[in-house]
Amino acid sequence: MMKINLKRLSVIFSPLFFILLSCSSPNPRFERLLGTICIVNLYEKGTEERYDEIFARLSQIHDEFSLGKKGSDLYNINTRAFKEDVVVGDDVFKVLLAAQKISSLTDGNFDISVEPLVSLWHINTSSPHVATQSEIEALLPLVDYKNIVLNTEKKSVRFLKEGMEIDLGGIAKGFAADEVVKICKKHKIKKAVIDLGGNIYVYGKKAEKELWNVGVKNPEFPDEAPLLKLSLPQTSIVTSGVYERFFEEGEKRYHHILSPKNGFPAENNLYSVTVICENSMIADALSTAFFVLGKEKALKLLPAIKDELKASYSELSEISVIFIENDHKIYLSDNFQYNYSVLSQDWSIGNQELFQKKQ
Repeated sequence: MMKINLKRLSVIFSPLFFILLSCSSPNPRFERLLGTICIVNLYEKGTEERYDEIFARLSQIHDEFSLGKKGSDLYNINTRAFKEDVVVGDDVFKVLLAAQKISSLTDGNFDISVEPLVSLWHINTSSPHVATQSEIEALLPLVDYKNIVLNTEKKSVRFLKEGMEIDLGGIAKGFAADEVVKICKKHKIKKAVIDLGGNIYVYGKKAEKELWNVGVKNPEFPDEAPLLKLSLPQTSIVTSGVYERFFEEGEKRYHHILSPKNGFPAENNLYSVTVICENSMIADALSTAFFVLGKEKALKLLPAIKDELKASYSELSEISVIFIENDHKIYLSDNFQYNYSVLSQDWSIGNQELFQKKQ
């Protein structure tokens, strides 16, 4: 018997991977875009005109990055890029460049060309499929970011193998959150919360000298009290986890985070990975990449990744990571600088000794 869990369009004020513990805005707006529910809370200047501008921008991004919408940049790439160079808009090309950089820095453990495997598994649909080894092996040759050629002068895309397809679902919501932040900055909005289906951006200050309180979900009880409480300044927080989009067949659970290396859902004792940094697009992609890599490999690569990305994205000052494992241990990256509280007695910080020495 098959059990399906698709919470990406779930309760409006319950984000995919986070529960906001901070006070709520009196006039938030939400719309269903980008495959999820997008919620924006403007704590001041929340006028109809301002919300219209923000959601018009989100709708534009939704159309540009849509896989199924004829004429969208992604549709044109997937249907024509093997035959010819496909020129795309500034938004899609910017995200493609970032995706290629993250793929290179993570040894291909983040790879937007994984779309043929995503379509094979159908995990994000109402009719998921347990892929066989032979089915996966037939598609794995199509999954390689190195076979995506980007021409920076033309802003065009070309595939080197027939049958390739890309999906920007692992990075596009982060880009969209950053674009909403640009609008907030343009209009000098002092505080806002942007929640694009679990891609959270806390913007400005909640109150004078007061940090934002954000809860990281308990992966075993995601609809109940959060597992971690974080106190954060203006930043983005993105989680990739196994507990929101999955299906079960027999006694086996199949989640939606596929390994580009073997074509199966990644298995590495992780429930979730949370990335905190000022650039939501980067946080979005890295949360997936680090989940696929696993804790040890991700932590080993983190310093070099941080240095490389800081050279390309001036707003990046730090990249912090939380790994939640299925043995009730929580691991924080060595550079973790934020105040936190573990809210469940059943869980503990796995590298607590490191942080006790630092305090």
